Amino acid sequence: MKKLIPFLLLLFFAAGFMKSQDRTSNPFLLQTWKLTNLDNYIYTYEKQNIFNAKTPGLKFSKNGKIIGNLSKSANGYDLKEDFPGKVSKMERYIGSWKKVSDTTIAIVFSSNNSMDGTFVISRLTESGLKLRKIFSADVEKKLDSIRRTKSISY
Repeated sequence: MKKLIPFLLLLFFAAGFMKSQDRTSNPFLLQTWKLTNLDNYIYTYEKQNIFNAKTPGLKFSKNGKIIGNLSKSANGYDLKEDFPGKVSKMERYIGSWKKVSDTTIAIVFSSNNSMDGTFVISRLTESGLKLRKIFSADVEKKLDSIRRTKSISY
């Protein structure tokens, strides 16, 4: 009996630790997020109470649905960087998301492919979300070298 108690405590804490590493099942993800920064395919969001139609953002739902305020252009969020003086018009798009692994999600918008892809959740708190888009191995290698030279953290 004395050996059983430490074993059960160890099992309890190990299971709790493993569950805490699963960011895709975290209830914090199922919120409305406003895009605050985009830097080399690292999307930084902050919590937003109301889904504002004029700002880019995402709203994750439990049933695998996602609503995105995305730019109409093929460039997606990059439009403001391509044309700094021009304000891009946001439109609502409905898509889907699914869990790929404990820290990775796949997002698909059928009518706007600007935010389609696989993303690593590199940070998820109650008020902040950071997604890093994943590309093929050779593209990832180039992006990593760019991130290192610019000292970008993800």
